[in-house]
Amino acid sequence: MTVQVFVDESRRKRLYLTCAVLVNPRDIASSRTELRGMLLSGQRRLHFTKEKSQRRRSLLMEMTKLPVRAWVFSSTAKEPQARQRCIAVLLRDLMAVSGERLVIERREAGQDAKEAGQIATAIRQGEAPADLSYDHLGGHEEPLLWIADAVAWAYGAGGDWRRRANGLIENVRDVDSQ
Repeated sequence: MTVQVFVDESRRKRLYLTCAVLVNPRDIASSRTELRGMLLSGQRRLHFTKEKSQRRRSLLMEMTKLPVRAWVFSSTAKEPQARQRCIAVLLRDLMAVSGERLVIERREAGQDAKEAGQIATAIRQGEAPADLSYDHLGGHEEPLLWIADAVAWAYGAGGDWRRRANGLIENVRDVDSQ
């Protein structure tokens, strides 16, 4: 089985988190439709830092009903090293699940270009799936990035928020110990 992967990150004090949401290609269209249905009038995208607590609870509950799973990668290194470490471990892990497409939420152009180089190098060196395609998209362009944003935020918030996201989280990795 192949998967497509949608990635966003969050920073909580010294902890850098990257969340990868894995989706079977046959579930992508229906999951996007469900996510778009969660938007309020006038919203272009879901972004957890901008949502009120009650809405966050409701969104997480609805997201746990979707046929997706999330991996969380953490690092206490400073950026950009933390991000590079998280992406490197994610790429290696994608080999075990036949990752075919990777979409990372867009940042500034220079950062995206460096990351594209890191991914291309990993593919060339056999440290990522050989046929992996990748892209950087804005949060308003790809609804499946909203789940990665929600899980990264909730995991980083800890406590009850992390518990609410647990139904989505399949794996958590500390990349500093890799």
